[in-house]
Amino acid sequence: MVVLNMTSIFSIKTAAAEQIRWILTNSMKESLRKFVSPSSPFDKFILGAIVINSIAIACVDYQHVDSNYQPSTDSSFRNNVIDKAEYIFTIIFTLECLLKCAACGVYKGKQAYLRDGWNVLDFSIVVVSILGLLPNAPNFTMLRSFRVLRPLRSISKLPNLRKIIGGFIGSLPELANVMVLLLFILVCFALFGVTFWSGLFHSRCRLTPFPIRMPVDCRSASDPGWNEFMLDAISNPEVHRCLPVPNDDPQWLTNDPQDCIWPIDEIDTRVCSLNANYGDHHCIKDVEFMSINVTRYCGSNYNVDGSPRFISSSEPFGYDRSQSDVFNSDFNWGFTSFDNFWSSFLTSFQILTMEGWSDILYRTMDSWSTAPTIIAYVTLIVLGSQLAINIMLAVITDSLDDAESSRSEALEDLQEERGSFPMKQAKRPFITHVQWLIRTNLYEKFILSIIILNTVALSCDHYGISEQFLSILDGVNFFTTVVFCIDMVLGNIVIGVLKYWSTPSKFFDGVIAISSAVELIVTSVAASGSSGKSVSSVFRSLRLVRLFKMLRSWKSLHSLLNTLSRAAADVRSFGVLLFLFVFIYALVGMQLFANRLHFDPMTGVHIAIEDPRYATSTIPRHNYDTLSAAATTVFQVLSGENWNEVMYDCWKAAAWVSPLYFLSLVVFGIFIVLNMFLAILLKQFDDNDNEDESESHLPETETEEPRDHKSMGAILRSRVENWVSSMTCGHNFITEWCYWYQKARVRCKNLVEDVQCENILTVVIIVSSVTLAIDSPLADPSTPLAATLEIANYIFTVIFMYEFVIKVFAYGPVAYFLDEWNLLDFSALVASVLEVLNVGRGKSLRAMRTLRVLRPLKMIKRFPEIKLVVDALLSSLPSVLNVGTICGVLYLTFAIFGVTFLKGTFYECSEVELTSEQAELIEYPVSFGDFTDNQLAWLQPDAIECNLEVWSSEYVPSSKELCHCIGSAWEPIIAQNFDNVLRGFSLLFEISTTEGWVDVMYAAIDQRGIDMQPVRGSNEIWAAYFIVFLLLGAFFLLELFVGVIVENFARMKEIKGHGLMTASQREWALTQTFVMKIKPERRFARPAAKLRAACYDFVMPSLNPWFDRFIVGVILLNTACIAAAVKTGYLETINEVCSAIFIAEATLKITALGRAYFRSKWNRFDFTIVLGLIIGFILKLTINDAELASSISSVISLLRICRLIRLIRLVKSLRLIVNSIVTAIPGILNIGGLLLLLYFVYAVIGMNLYGLIGFQGELNEHANFQSLGNSMLLLFRFSTGENWNGFMWDLLEERPHCDPNPTYNKTLPWCIREEDYPSCTEVNGCSAGGSVFVYFYSFVLIVGLVALNMFVGVVLEAFENSRESDILSPNDLDHFVSVWSEFDPKATNYIRASEITAFLRRLKPPLGISENESYDRDSIYFKDQSLLEIAVNEKKNVHIINVARQVAKRLVKAVSAALCHKWIVYNQFRL
Repeated sequence: MVVLNMTSIFSIKTAAAEQIRWILTNSMKESLRKFVSPSSPFDKFILGAIVINSIAIACVDYQHVDSNYQPSTDSSFRNNVIDKAEYIFTIIFTLECLLKCAACGVYKGKQAYLRDGWNVLDFSIVVVSILGLLPNAPNFTMLRSFRVLRPLRSISKLPNLRKIIGGFIGSLPELANVMVLLLFILVCFALFGVTFWSGLFHSRCRLTPFPIRMPVDCRSASDPGWNEFMLDAISNPEVHRCLPVPNDDPQWLTNDPQDCIWPIDEIDTRVCSLNANYGDHHCIKDVEFMSINVTRYCGSNYNVDGSPRFISSSEPFGYDRSQSDVFNSDFNWGFTSFDNFWSSFLTSFQILTMEGWSDILYRTMDSWSTAPTIIAYVTLIVLGSQLAINIMLAVITDSLDDAESSRSEALEDLQEERGSFPMKQAKRPFITHVQWLIRTNLYEKFILSIIILNTVALSCDHYGISEQFLSILDGVNFFTTVVFCIDMVLGNIVIGVLKYWSTPSKFFDGVIAISSAVELIVTSVAASGSSGKSVSSVFRSLRLVRLFKMLRSWKSLHSLLNTLSRAAADVRSFGVLLFLFVFIYALVGMQLFANRLHFDPMTGVHIAIEDPRYATSTIPRHNYDTLSAAATTVFQVLSGENWNEVMYDCWKAAAWVSPLYFLSLVVFGIFIVLNMFLAILLKQFDDNDNEDESESHLPETETEEPRDHKSMGAILRSRVENWVSSMTCGHNFITEWCYWYQKARVRCKNLVEDVQCENILTVVIIVSSVTLAIDSPLADPSTPLAATLEIANYIFTVIFMYEFVIKVFAYGPVAYFLDEWNLLDFSALVASVLEVLNVGRGKSLRAMRTLRVLRPLKMIKRFPEIKLVVDALLSSLPSVLNVGTICGVLYLTFAIFGVTFLKGTFYECSEVELTSEQAELIEYPVSFGDFTDNQLAWLQPDAIECNLEVWSSEYVPSSKELCHCIGSAWEPIIAQNFDNVLRGFSLLFEISTTEGWVDVMYAAIDQRGIDMQPVRGSNEIWAAYFIVFLLLGAFFLLELFVGVIVENFARMKEIKGHGLMTASQREWALTQTFVMKIKPERRFARPAAKLRAACYDFVMPSLNPWFDRFIVGVILLNTACIAAAVKTGYLETINEVCSAIFIAEATLKITALGRAYFRSKWNRFDFTIVLGLIIGFILKLTINDAELASSISSVISLLRICRLIRLIRLVKSLRLIVNSIVTAIPGILNIGGLLLLLYFVYAVIGMNLYGLIGFQGELNEHANFQSLGNSMLLLFRFSTGENWNGFMWDLLEERPHCDPNPTYNKTLPWCIREEDYPSCTEVNGCSAGGSVFVYFYSFVLIVGLVALNMFVGVVLEAFENSRESDILSPNDLDHFVSVWSEFDPKATNYIRASEITAFLRRLKPPLGISENESYDRDSIYFKDQSLLEIAVNEKKNVHIINVARQVAKRLVKAVSAALCHKWIVYNQFRL
């Protein structure tokens, strides 16, 4: 008994102790949780440590590095301090990790430490940091830099940023599907390139017919005797011949690589074709080399099998001899090629980004067939850049919408106008009068006029401004400053000082007024005027922001400004995200590439840090040596401008890690982060649509207009017709004449509206358009074709004149000209008549002929699909003009700022003939009295613009003056400048397309003032100016064009029921969407014959799924062999085995299924490929021509690549994306039709205006307007943004020895093709005039910023429709199709109407009928209206689409009822 009592007491004590321990443990954990909670002081301390740690990482000095290019602590005190601080930060973060693990647990439980993704990131960084501090540990510095991701933990304090990140995370599954599709497109193109274009880019024009052997006594191109050797080798190539066999002899394959070279024509940077039957360049034209005429030959450093001809040696060029044909900047240092799959994939990816893709296209055209090359490249850009990337945007937009709908958020309202501020209830008469004054509309207009006057005065500043004009501007400046200050004082009196300075807009006005007054004081004290360098200019530039006050008075902009105001919070959050992204990639880039980008200035070879030449090597402007340079370079890549050149330089310096870094930067930065920014803007416009929709449900007032109202032109035309009729027939004395007149008008009207007449006119317009394409300015004007075209032009003019007369007579002149399309027809007619009358000569006549391009525009109204797109564009025009207005104000603000500080600075003295001492004096001038005798001897008093006589001994001449006096030329650095506001505005418009902005930025960074010689890196702060402008002008405001266009499409869809598709097109798209989702499976009956039955059991997926898996494996194996791009015996054997397996597969399936095999589209596709393989094998065995056999092998490889398409149907997650593409096809074709028409119009204009300009710069054999094909390809290139402004400025450059009016020479016609040489005349027309600005700017605005952005709207609409129509889940669809196949084994898409009952019972609820539910006239299911609407055809059959739609409607009703029930319960709970 005592023992039992003692045991009980002991148990009680143990239990009590455990309970106490549990309580203490939980209380300690609870205390720890509170201590480490997000709102605790400890969390703020950690956040501060993160910020300090990030700053410390950013402050690492990479000017002091060791032999591994890592920061050195021995030679840098800063690095030493940062390295020591690393221990402190590691201890802090480790302590944080341990405390959170103790408070929340390590892994067990939902709240455990490692259950949170951010904590996993923190834990990984802490582990890596600890490993990096261990002695003799590997270098974890790069991984350690990822701790800068820690600030992202603060998104809990930034709701908008949390929403953005949450939306992105939610879109990851669908983004992965888009990435798979994009990867599939790239792999297919890369395999195509490896198959057909491998080794082609090594073919260059050679100066000898065959390789020559290297001399023994001259092994370097820098040796004194090298030029002598080259001259002798080119003059007597047989003496130095490498091998005594032809260049394509098999001995080159069997022998080892030779110690030889093959001299290249370095001036010709084009690729040539080894095959005379195709390719655009065959080295036909002779060249001059060292004063001797040389015949050129096309050759490669590699054999036909891809093996090198020559030994791998850095002699004689300083780099690998085998790469001598491609190792230069023109050929991207040999990295851009299709020689192997990895290079082909990277090249395909570069083409996808549309940066530098045209150069790759031109090389491929030079060495391969032109038409297939263009088709392949255009297909990749359309599918990848336009479709796949825009689908990625649609996915991100949809995810942000889902994230937004899951939470309620209050919208921010705009600040009220001036009259909405509460006034002080003053009793003094003076204040009462002031209140009345500033409330008047006249005062508002006066202040607005002063702002405009201030803007005009600031815009008048320019380079070379006179003192008299400058004094006038100073007077205007003084007047506007006084007015601004008076306005500020009146505002303080009326509103009150506290309320005035607490209101953002008033605070903004007050700051400008005070800064203007300070500017006047500084100007009067310093007497610096408007030099562009003084402090006063800074204050004066602040007044530019007052321009945006004008926008508040523009009522049509209120909606757009509301949208921008709502987007401000999200844009700020995105700015934080973008800053973190750039910061992280800049730090990682510094770890990888800092101090590595050092190259030989002559050869471009990378110079290592231990090389003696390292100190004198060349460093490219894009580098990662400092944080500012690294951040600027990362931003350059994000803008897409020459990102490939940055990658190539880093590739030369850091090998394989460079492409991985830049691929990730482009994918995550351009494809995802920047698309996320656009999605944020689109979401705000979607909110506009929702607000408009909510307002549309309000009761209509009498002032509202009906939606489907007629246009004003149609109303006026109707009234005019009635008026003319009443005036004509209103008097009895002309009744008979009136009768015949009306009868004639009716006949004319019937004739105009007759369908056959309309078709005839359409044919005439098409034929006239064809004649425009044929009529080239380079054609012989004396040929029968030219005469025929001239006669046809007269005929077309007469026909169009006849059409005009008939229409005017039918509708009346007033009604005719009130129709917009008739005005377009009349303009085309006037242009044709003026040309027929020979108004003008020479260039004037050619300019007049360009007006004939208005004829093809007459087709727009005859094709409803294109007319629909044009109507959409016209309806978007007001919104587009509003966005253009805001962009114009922003550009004007930045242009005036740029003119103030950068006018006259984008010039330099040509250093071609200058010594280093002369260049130094020009860079850093001294007073004239301090010139040495040697420096005085350089001066030429008689030189142009040299005014030595006015120089005093104290006078310090400018660099420009010294340049002229030394006898050199003062030339512009780049074509653009900020010399006046107009030039600055045009410059900003050009760089807003992200083309050429990097060169302008570096010119601004190097400048040192007006007329001063630029020095590299003098003003790095100017990088911020251009980055801020691109963020606002390119990434923000220009994206508004997309927003307003998408918003307009949504409005059109609500009003008209369709976007950019006709009713029939939309019905087709929806039908195809359903067909692709619920396409029934064909059920094949098992054959009775034993052999066929065995084959059936073996190949059918339902019976033997491993057979399909085996075929997929064979397809992947075959693809890998093709990607290897090495023609070895083993790979050829594997390819043949794979082909045999494909043939066997088709044979087995045909044996098993018989004729039913060909009922499947996929089977027919497979059989076509197999048939091509069989024919190819037969031809290879029977044809002896090696070249033809090689072509057949390439075709066979292409057929094998086509098998990859089969893999698409196996990836079910791509179903939504494929449906979106299919749904978008009609809209894409409509936009494509309009784009082709625009391309055609601009191409014909370009041919007539710029077809005779001589080649120079970007205007070359490929990029020109000499034919319609070249013109349209060039315009397609411009629409992708590929150096359009560089081409424009090259058209403006003067040509030496040019002909202002070039005429056709019948004896020596124009040199158009390479085969025309030498019996031809070079096209030598002079430079273009100012028309290039109108031509190129209008093309970029219409096509680049408006028409191409319509693709975004179409894809977004298609994706939204696919999501909306995706009512049935993939599992429901599979179940639906599986059950349908039981009733429709032949996949006819129909079943008997009498079988509906059985079919619905086979479906699982809620799609079908449950077991206990009856199906009769009294059942609830039968009374469902959605099921009663199932259409039955005359054969008493129902279609699968109709059944699926009605079942889906029933499902929607069920889901809606459930949601309604939940909403009622929720509201009852709240009450």
